[in-house]
Amino acid sequence: MRNIIVIGLIIIGTQAHAQGVTKQDVVKAWDIITKMVVQSAQLMPDEHYAYSPGEPLRNFADQLNHTTASNIMFAPRIGAGPPNFPIPDRNNPPQTKEKVMPILEQSFSYFKGALNNLADKDLSEKILWGRNQVEITRLKAILIIMSHLQREHGKTMMYLRAKGITPPPAGSWSFD
Repeated sequence: MRNIIVIGLIIIGTQAHAQGVTKQDVVKAWDIITKMVVQSAQLMPDEHYAYSPGEPLRNFADQLNHTTASNIMFAPRIGAGPPNFPIPDRNNPPQTKEKVMPILEQSFSYFKGALNNLADKDLSEKILWGRNQVEITRLKAILIIMSHLQREHGKTMMYLRAKGITPPPAGSWSFD
């Protein structure tokens, strides 16, 4: 009986390991959230980039600038080198669609470049995270970053709806 339990635990452990999150899963999820955010930003007409639902909330441009800054700030935590594009001045961020969109798209590509450079084994590597510099796995950091992006995108969708614009379809993780 004991041998059957041990064999059962080995089989369960092997199946759980086989179903772990891979780099490919992470990149696919990143592509989905990139598409959602970029499509939302494209849908908003330029004249509404200055729109804010009220104090103390950001205007639409600054909502997207926050996402851009987060992508740029978090990418080195998962292994990105310095960005190869100019970073906007946080004290004077772009406010027009024409200026916000390119840097937003570059920030997503920059982060994806870091993801593409990872191997599956890198997801379990421990890194320092946050103000307190706690050790967490790189995968946990990526999940925290994606959670942040989803929250911020939810706000972006509310701005679109407030202007009578239907947001693009939302996506999520998929494992096929």
